[in-house]
Amino acid sequence: MKKYFLFVILSLIGIGQLFSQRADLSLELSVNENLVAIGETVIFTIDLTNDGPDETTGIRIRNSLPSAFEFERASSNLGVFAAVDGIWIIGGLPSGGTAQLQLYAKALQEGNHINLAEVITSDILDIDSSPGNGVDTDGDGNALDDPGDEDDGDGQLVIVSGGSTTSGSPPTGGTASGRGDCLAPMDALSTMTPNPAAIDGTFKFDYKIKALMNFEMADTEGFSPEYFRGNPNEFIMEYYVNSADGSILFPGGEMGFFNTNFKDFSAFGEIHAAIWRPNGQMVVYGIDARNGTKQAITRESIQTAEGRYQNDFLQIQRFISSSLEWGEWREPLPARIDWSGDVIGYKADLIEAQTGLTNVWIIYFDKAPTPIITSVPMMGFMVGVIKDIQELQCNRLAVYTKVHIGGYDSGDAIEMELKWINPMGITFDGSLYKPITLGGDYGTAGFEKMDDFENKLRRIEISLQILKQQRKKCRNDRCYDRIDAQLEELQKQKSEVICKQMVELGMEDSFAECMRKELEGY
Repeated sequence: MKKYFLFVILSLIGIGQLFSQRADLSLELSVNENLVAIGETVIFTIDLTNDGPDETTGIRIRNSLPSAFEFERASSNLGVFAAVDGIWIIGGLPSGGTAQLQLYAKALQEGNHINLAEVITSDILDIDSSPGNGVDTDGDGNALDDPGDEDDGDGQLVIVSGGSTTSGSPPTGGTASGRGDCLAPMDALSTMTPNPAAIDGTFKFDYKIKALMNFEMADTEGFSPEYFRGNPNEFIMEYYVNSADGSILFPGGEMGFFNTNFKDFSAFGEIHAAIWRPNGQMVVYGIDARNGTKQAITRESIQTAEGRYQNDFLQIQRFISSSLEWGEWREPLPARIDWSGDVIGYKADLIEAQTGLTNVWIIYFDKAPTPIITSVPMMGFMVGVIKDIQELQCNRLAVYTKVHIGGYDSGDAIEMELKWINPMGITFDGSLYKPITLGGDYGTAGFEKMDDFENKLRRIEISLQILKQQRKKCRNDRCYDRIDAQLEELQKQKSEVICKQMVELGMEDSFAECMRKELEGY
């Protein structure tokens, strides 16, 4: 018994010493090109850092290249890489130390291929990671720069195409004869698989887009900036797209779209993601704050993905046809827009079907065809890949879009600036969420109220726009006073509608207090 007791004590002392020494290993995997052709060489770079506070030993890292790549050579500033099993043996790394390995590999096979690297052993306790437990440690299906995963593993997506990806001159004459220089002709099909029709499936996306959306508002009644984080007139748009069907994923989580742009969503529950499906249906995935269950909440939609495809196609054709009648938009990009490529702008007037308002669209395209291959007319929200079948017979990037809602004189505009679009894979598993649409209890109550709210606001907004146009034609004070009184009454009605909805959603404690703030702001 004494020997056993002594063994336990010595073991505990050893464990205590192990836990008293700590090191924080973080691994970053990068690649020099995310889009390559068969036969080209890519360079994967693994950077390992020890943020301390102690030195660690026994470090081994695994990077087994996908079968679509042929290993050529490796170079590192520390340790030895064994290509046979893909193990990089580093040994020790002091606090504050770094190690780097570069792997050169030739692309052999078309498709989307993910390379993964992770720390598999370390003799000292890692503060926020467990070596050897995989790269996708939060189990969300995403291992590529995922902030939810541990920092001792990472992944990179490389898309391999069959032809050359070197830049060529844009086709001339707007005919198919120029397609030899077109990097992604309009009829090229994406190698990505379309997302499922059911809202409780597993969804995949192969590109990430970062953009900035800005708003200009002539009237700010009903606008509550206290709910926004940062600039209330700007959204940071980071989202993922599927190049096969054009669907979009707005991620949740601490660094996702919702927490980046808004202060508090706790009244609604925890939002994990929102997916804009191929048929235009928006599905919100999260945990209901009332009962803690995972739910996928959406409006019921009878539109098909093919119907949306045709609609997008027609809208783009309308814009291109109308803009050609106007000619090129000669003004340069706004000075604050930083885009390195050569651009060309177009302008067109398009009538909004729901309201009858004429909106002025101005879109700047990068002149060079994009090497991104997609099967849809438009990939991205207001900026991104657009099929230009009239000018270039190619896919092109819309790098900046501005829409003057109701025309130049309205003072209301939305503008979107493309920062970058890169190959980056992510998946989202919707099978864990209970689908709820208009047919469900929550869906019926929630969405009927939202439909009613939107219809009321739309009617008031149309009336406001009509009155503002009439006011411009006034020739005496009596006319101005009459229309101003009508405008004031409509503004009050608009505030009432907004406040009722905010109280319903739990964003305001009382209708009276909400109205007081709205009217003071007005």
